[in-house]
Amino acid sequence: MNIKPKKRVHILMTGGHITPAIATIEELRARFPDWHIVFVGRRKAIEGQRSVAEEQRLIEGMGLRFVPLVTGRLKREGGIGTLFSLLKFPVGLVQSAMIVARERPTIIVSFGGYVALPVVCVAWVFRIPVVTHEQTTRPGLANRIISRFASRVCVSFPESSHELGVAGKVEITGLPMRHGVLVAPKNNPFSVVPSLPLLLFLGGSTGSVSINEKVFAALPHLLSRFTIIHQVGRISEQLAQKAKASLPSNLQKHYLPYPYLSTEEYSYALHHASLIIGRSGANTVTEIAIVGKVAVCIPLPWAANNEQYHNAKFLEHGGSAIILVQKDLTPRTLEDAIDRMMSELPERTSKAKALAKRIPKDGAKRFVDVISQVLLPHTP
Repeated sequence: MNIKPKKRVHILMTGGHITPAIATIEELRARFPDWHIVFVGRRKAIEGQRSVAEEQRLIEGMGLRFVPLVTGRLKREGGIGTLFSLLKFPVGLVQSAMIVARERPTIIVSFGGYVALPVVCVAWVFRIPVVTHEQTTRPGLANRIISRFASRVCVSFPESSHELGVAGKVEITGLPMRHGVLVAPKNNPFSVVPSLPLLLFLGGSTGSVSINEKVFAALPHLLSRFTIIHQVGRISEQLAQKAKASLPSNLQKHYLPYPYLSTEEYSYALHHASLIIGRSGANTVTEIAIVGKVAVCIPLPWAANNEQYHNAKFLEHGGSAIILVQKDLTPRTLEDAIDRMMSELPERTSKAKALAKRIPKDGAKRFVDVISQVLLPHTP
């Protein structure tokens, strides 16, 4: 389907999940190059900390305008931190109203999370249509609220529609995937050609300090048998370089730490890794599944609605992953999990390839189809 509304479309895109947003932008540009896109997002990677989020750098790198928004999370737990976060939500509403009034978008495209919530609420007041995408198997509180205001709700997993309770407007599209991830790069973007089996460590776009600490401690044992590509996040960048410098010179060449992997670097590592170890966000889990890879998942224990654990269970049920719980994570348990998966690699890889055949690879196309359908009545 390639429905094209008559007048110029102005999309206000928002949300905390940047990877499917980028995939959607790529699809929109390919099919509707005259549509105008502005992205509203967060400037800080973690609320209350100084680390800068990757959203702004990535969006501006695509030649799009990035509009920062300050708002607060809706948290179920109590405490002074929750109170301060909630007090920022009205600020987000006011900012969102100003942004929407200034931009006058034809449609809001949301990728969920606390950043998207005030924008979607304001869109409902202005009667601007909203299409939202839910990536996880277990939606968080913000996304449950967003789904009530949205004109259409797209999901990656069928289970999500039951969790959201808005079955009448749900479309199962799969996850919008970047083309550069679906297809492995022809050339190696790294300065080192792995001479040993490759391990890929991922802590999400911001890295994971708690995982990184255990990886750094395990490096001397692992690097004698593996080449490691490690996305450490901006917070752990200097610690990673110190960890590398402390290694014997013959092992240093086997350790490649990066604050953030580009699409080309990530795609190469994903397709060539023997094993992936890290968090189990919806994007990571789907990308691991879609390329038929094997993983050790360490779910983020404080993720909303325990969503990362349930995402990891999807891979575990498919036989392509095991789950290592954060409270049990030590350098030794990490090494043991890696050894177990490597010893079972042929059988696990076979199951991973079977799982890959069940995952939609055209999620971006399907999602943009829905956006086009919703736009029709609003573009005379």
